[in-house]
Amino acid sequence: MDTETVRWLYLEAGRAGFAQVVVWGGEPLMRDDLPEVLRVARGAGLFTTLISNGWLLEARWPELRGRVDALILSLDEVGPAHDRLRGLPGLFERLEAFVDGLRGDPLRPTLLVNAVLSRENRGALPRVAEVARRWGAGLYVCPMETGEMTSSGFASLLPDEALAPDELREAAREARRLKDAGFPILDTHAYLDLVARDPGITGYTCRAPHAVLTVQPDGVIRDCVRRDQMLADVRQLRAARLGLDAVFSLPRYRRMLSEAAACAACNNPDVVELSWLWDLRPVMLRKVLQLTAR
Repeated sequence: MDTETVRWLYLEAGRAGFAQVVVWGGEPLMRDDLPEVLRVARGAGLFTTLISNGWLLEARWPELRGRVDALILSLDEVGPAHDRLRGLPGLFERLEAFVDGLRGDPLRPTLLVNAVLSRENRGALPRVAEVARRWGAGLYVCPMETGEMTSSGFASLLPDEALAPDELREAAREARRLKDAGFPILDTHAYLDLVARDPGITGYTCRAPHAVLTVQPDGVIRDCVRRDQMLADVRQLRAARLGLDAVFSLPRYRRMLSEAAACAACNNPDVVELSWLWDLRPVMLRKVLQLTAR
């Protein structure tokens, strides 16, 4: 999407009542207009969250400073091991230098770390948790998603990358032990217990599409239960002088909401816990209060 279309999207998202925009990959720092669209997003009343591998952060931060409410850094290992996983020699040192430069900054965003568990980083969680604590960052622990729902059913894209069920159970138990020991793991006990009990993570009712619209870089609004199909196209909505909220009246949008309730393809804590929050589960109301007090 060009800059004007992204501006329109974020203004419409604010008017439609969305609370947050999450800007992520590919790598959002590759967009020259990122400072401008974040300015528009904040002006529209959206909480701005940026997800990055951090390679370009130090160079671009002066123009982004004050426009990012929450910054999520992808960190799957520490030191040269992380560099190898990401194929970027020197990346971990760049992250260390950048985070160190944020100390004492009154405009420092809320800092979070996202660690994806896979066969490529077995045993890394305690090391990543220690770095997150040293950085003063919250840590989300996420199983690797190895596929997606399509109109033909579940499509397995990375079957050899995911941890085996017994390994994922033990990783969840380890994350719980680290959380109980005071490390800043933000996954709830309820989520970690679910993964330890059911590593397939089928024991929840998905409500995420009620609160989230996923817009691809080309402007396609994705149907989360049929990712090879689209709900709508932002560019077409804008050309037709329709608001973003026009999506909510589409029959295929309502069908997606209904079908998502029977889908458990997503295994990450943001989808599971957002679904629990939508259902007003006490564990999530408590988490909201805890995060607000941070």
